[in-house]
Amino acid sequence: MDTIKAKFKVLWELGEIYTSPLNLFLILLGVSFSTYHYNHTWNWRIILYALTILFFHVAVNIFNNYMDYKNASDAHDYKVKSNIIGRENLNLATVKKAFLFFLALASFFGLLLVWSTNLVLLGLGVLGFYVGLFYSSGPKPLNSLPIAETVTSLFSGFVIPLIGAYLCLYDQVDFSFHTIKLVFFISLPMVVMMFNNLLANNTCDLEEDIVNGRKTLVYYLGKKKAVQLFKVVFVFNFLWLILLVCLKLAPFPILLLVLLFPKYWKSLSPYFEVQDKQKTFPVALKNMAAIMMLYPILYTIGVVFAQF
Repeated sequence: MDTIKAKFKVLWELGEIYTSPLNLFLILLGVSFSTYHYNHTWNWRIILYALTILFFHVAVNIFNNYMDYKNASDAHDYKVKSNIIGRENLNLATVKKAFLFFLALASFFGLLLVWSTNLVLLGLGVLGFYVGLFYSSGPKPLNSLPIAETVTSLFSGFVIPLIGAYLCLYDQVDFSFHTIKLVFFISLPMVVMMFNNLLANNTCDLEEDIVNGRKTLVYYLGKKKAVQLFKVVFVFNFLWLILLVCLKLAPFPILLLVLLFPKYWKSLSPYFEVQDKQKTFPVALKNMAAIMMLYPILYTIGVVFAQF
């Protein structure tokens, strides 16, 4: 029993399973959108989609840890102290097998979805797989480029809700450019908070990234301007929430988030002062995650109220 528990603990960190629930909130937003704007709710395909996303999320995180370990410079102690593979002395072949196992599961459920819908979903899925797997691999990994934050946040924060909405509306509503535009508008709070999360992570990792040859957006901006950009994006998000309600694109309960703005801003002050991976990044991560979970929940509550 202790051995199983220990192995699961390693997998928990290697696959970063603790971050998986956020994907469910992204799917929830897409489902709630389809109900609010088209009065169509979830169906059995959403369950397959959730399984596909969760397994792929774990596979990508295992792969990223694997590639980060292999590509890390020996000029610092990242391999032995920061990366779970070196810290736990994991066998690389076993790590690779774990990645392939979860990728196979994700591919299986994903292909079932394509079989039950059409090739549009296959195209979106292939793009998502490409971004996820080439985030940390290839001659120019995405995580070493200044577009990493933008591309990753768009695919996670926008495409995941978009597919969720598409599955709810499939064979029921003409999924036009207008619908895609609406999904983008309501997904933007998720996109920008995810962008800020990645920006904060890369800000704290700047010195380590330089040693490893990664030239992220923070490399070009510098820490001071990166923090300023973080603040601007954060404020924009709350202004956008107000606009969504004014344009009747989102239900009024999401305005409760706006009331929490002073609380969030104050709690982020340690990160604004010092950007440290161990001490202040968890503060930024906690606040971004809270907003990304509360927004879909409040949107869904608003949808329920709108039914009466």
